[in-house]
Amino acid sequence: MPALEPHYMAILQKILAERFVPLLPPLLGAGKPEEQAAKQLSRAFSAFALNKLLNLAPKDAAASVVDDFNDKGLDAIHYHAPTQTLYLLQTKLKESEQFKQDEAQSFCSGVRFLLKQDFTSFNENVQNRKAEIESALDVCSHIKLVVPYTGDSVSKSAIDALQLLLEDDDLDEERLDKQVEYYAAAEITRDLLAEQAYPPVHTDIALQKHVRIESPRTTYYGIARLADLATLHKDKGKALYERNIRYFLGSSRSDVNRAIKATLRDDPGSFFYLNNGVTAVCDDIEPKGKNPGNGFRKFKVRGLSVINGAQTVASAAEFVAQHPGSSIEDAKVMLTLIKAPADGPFGKRVTKARNHQNPVQTANFASLDENQERLRQEIAHLGFAYHYRPEASATGPNAVSLDEALRVLASRQDDPRYAVWLKSEPARLANPESAEYQTLFPATLTGTALVNAVLCHRAIRALVVDYEQKAAARSQEKLIYRHAIHVITTVTMKRLRQRISATAAIDQGKIPELLSQPLDQLRQQTFDLGQQRLLYQGPLAYFRNQGSVASFLADLMETHFALDNDRAIAPLRNIQNAADVYPRKRLIDYLSSKAPQI
Repeated sequence: MPALEPHYMAILQKILAERFVPLLPPLLGAGKPEEQAAKQLSRAFSAFALNKLLNLAPKDAAASVVDDFNDKGLDAIHYHAPTQTLYLLQTKLKESEQFKQDEAQSFCSGVRFLLKQDFTSFNENVQNRKAEIESALDVCSHIKLVVPYTGDSVSKSAIDALQLLLEDDDLDEERLDKQVEYYAAAEITRDLLAEQAYPPVHTDIALQKHVRIESPRTTYYGIARLADLATLHKDKGKALYERNIRYFLGSSRSDVNRAIKATLRDDPGSFFYLNNGVTAVCDDIEPKGKNPGNGFRKFKVRGLSVINGAQTVASAAEFVAQHPGSSIEDAKVMLTLIKAPADGPFGKRVTKARNHQNPVQTANFASLDENQERLRQEIAHLGFAYHYRPEASATGPNAVSLDEALRVLASRQDDPRYAVWLKSEPARLANPESAEYQTLFPATLTGTALVNAVLCHRAIRALVVDYEQKAAARSQEKLIYRHAIHVITTVTMKRLRQRISATAAIDQGKIPELLSQPLDQLRQQTFDLGQQRLLYQGPLAYFRNQGSVASFLADLMETHFALDNDRAIAPLRNIQNAADVYPRKRLIDYLSSKAPQI
């Protein structure tokens, strides 16, 4: 089992420091500030584990921590009254270390002392809770050992040591659970992402004149009150559309949405005839009672997600909010409910098919990529909002759109064709089924790396645009900066590789100062090279040509990276292999690998 990935460790440590450390019992011993800070994070990890495993409030979880000097291997003690279980924890917050035999033996020793109610060997944190712990030992029906750890495994000798304790008949403790619970990297990652996930929508839906189809998928369709769906939108927000390809685009940006609101204002009774209807998928549908007065039957629905018709529902909700005196009770809509997990292959297939009937962009289908939702959740922990679905609210300095992410990630590629595609054919990068998109969004891409790349990319572009604006009007210099911006950006991004790949977010306030001198040098080198190359061709045409850009990029990197005396370059310049994925691949890959880091 792999250890907790470094970027998740950084997120975890941030949460521990902000959410749990302030609530911990005071440290008993003195020590250097840096040692105490590390110790506090280690103690807070016990509270985090209890918070996630038992859904405890952070304050209650922190109060259960006894980890300190002379704790006898017990880091947290908590009695969970609902299950009558006494939980005993030993945790290990180390990036790559195993949970080892000596730690297991220490844990076993502490458990033995506790079961014998020998409190004299423990520190003040345990002794101060003596009466509470004695009471828990008296009333509990189960005693559970838990080992949360962030390393790659628990050593076999540690497992054996714990098993010896659990099988020790001399303990005379039948309440001791014979299985140790391990809370490891996979569970920690799951719980970190879950903090930023949209909660599942469980609700009641009323349908009139409904029809049921059993095969091949359980499906109900019928007439729903649009007001009910608008209320659901108000209560659940984005969670209602988690599997849709778009969120609400806003009535000001869509003729369709303006038309929806006009109908609700002028003729709500005709809405049913003028609208295509709403489609939703769900995990389960259970029929309930029927109202004999109006013919509406209630359905209990779990895991509901509107996959087509989001603009209809959201426009109605916006209309109700903007016109509180108006009624849309007469507005009805055809609603189709399909029992199919939204994140399963059939749910995605339905989403794609239903939305192909509408004017949507290929990029909208990136919402069906599970990788995108993972990135959104990771990025949310960093204080940024990643909008991989089109929506009206994707604005502000902390907002990152899918379009921006595509451009940023393209600028990180060694392949020079991306610099050309950004200028001449950006849409090809946005197709989730294309090789280009899949290259940009590998499963290994982290939210931290994407945020760091975005911050660097923004700073680079701001400086290059400033160069262009300050150049003389209608000059070749101005045109070079304008049309070579993707080449300049990709060269600079290579020099920021280590900073972008760091486990923590970059301090964006320091980026302009970092870039100022090297980017100004690159600006001059780009202009000088441009003057040599653009004797018979304009900058626009030149920087839209793959061969020209590959040649220009290679020469620019050699100059900017100070590789003039590198003897490996000349032989690589003579290699032209038709089988290579992109022009001058071996040369460009080599030069890219030599980028001096800023």
